[in-house]
Amino acid sequence: MIIVKQPEFENDDYLFRIDTTKLPKAEEALPFLRKIDPILGEYYWSKRQAFLTKNTDPNIFSRFVKDKPSLRNLSDLDMLDSTIYTVACERENNFSYQDILINVKKHLFQKPTTRRCVLRFIDSYNKYYVSETERSLDVTCLSLIHYLAEGPKLIFRASDIKNELLVDILTINEFFIAPIYNIKLKNYQTSIYSSTSQGTSDWDNFVKLLHSSYNIGKIT
Repeated sequence: MIIVKQPEFENDDYLFRIDTTKLPKAEEALPFLRKIDPILGEYYWSKRQAFLTKNTDPNIFSRFVKDKPSLRNLSDLDMLDSTIYTVACERENNFSYQDILINVKKHLFQKPTTRRCVLRFIDSYNKYYVSETERSLDVTCLSLIHYLAEGPKLIFRASDIKNELLVDILTINEFFIAPIYNIKLKNYQTSIYSSTSQGTSDWDNFVKLLHSSYNIGKIT
C-alpha cells in the first residue's frame, strides 16, 4: 500500500494505491472479516450477494442500520438503485453489467494507450440536490472508475473509512476490477481517491486491516 495523502480531519480527501492482486477472494474474505467482527463479515456478505443478484431491496440491510451511518435513511428508501453498483452502472450507462465488462475489456486491450475508458456510477446533480431535502433518494458514493492499461483508478464522492471502505474495496474489486485485469495482468495497482472522507479517526485501523487481508492465507 502506497499512501500518497491520508486524511487529516473529517471530510478531508485521501489518495492511496494498493496491489489489487493481493486482495482476498470472497471465500477467503468472509472468514477473515467474521474473525475481526461478525457483523462486518455478515454485512460484507450481504452486500456481495446484493451485487451478485442485483437485489435493490433495502430490507436486506435492515439489521445493520444501527452500525452503519450510511444506512441511516434506509427506512425511507424504496430501492437501493445507487448503493448496489451492479445496478447503478447499468442505469447510468445504458448497458447491462455483463456487457459493460465485455466492452471495457475490449476497449482497454484493443487501445491500451486510451484515457477514455471511464465507467460512470455518479447520479445527476439534480438527484443529489433533491436528496438533501428528500430522504427517499438513494445516491451513490462511488463516482467513477477510470480504466487504464496498467490498472484502474477509483474516485469516490464520499467514503466512510470506518464502516464501509474495506467492504467497498473488496466488492468493487470482485465485480469491476478483477474481471477486467486478472486475465491479462499478473500484477497491477489500483489508485483510490475520495474527495471527502468520514470516520477518518479510523484510518490507521483501516490500513492495518487492509495489510492483514493480504496475508489471510496464513491465518488459521
